[in-house]
Amino acid sequence: MPEARNAPRVTAKHQGIVHIHGRPEIACSIRNLSNTGAQLNFPHPTILPRAFQLKFDGNEQRVTVVWQSGRVAGVRFQMPLRGIGATTKKKMWPWSRG
Repeated sequence: MPEARNAPRVTAKHQGIVHIHGRPEIACSIRNLSNTGAQLNFPHPTILPRAFQLKFDGNEQRVTVVWQSGRVAGVRFQMPLRGIGATTKKKMWPWSRG
């Protein structure tokens, strides 16, 4: 399957919170991250709406679900993050490969 990402992703180990209006917050782990999106892992299978708020490391982003399979989902940020990419990978995430 050809790569469909617009920006390179780096391995991440962040904890996030999914906020869906009218529902309790849902904890998730962010396993990879780019300035345009992220992969979220949930402790249990989770039904996500098409769009929601994602909070992590002092950021709060409106995201859109691009794909979902059981406990894992790929999301796209409404507004790109700054400072994510190959040039900053070692400074931000020293445990990442590369």
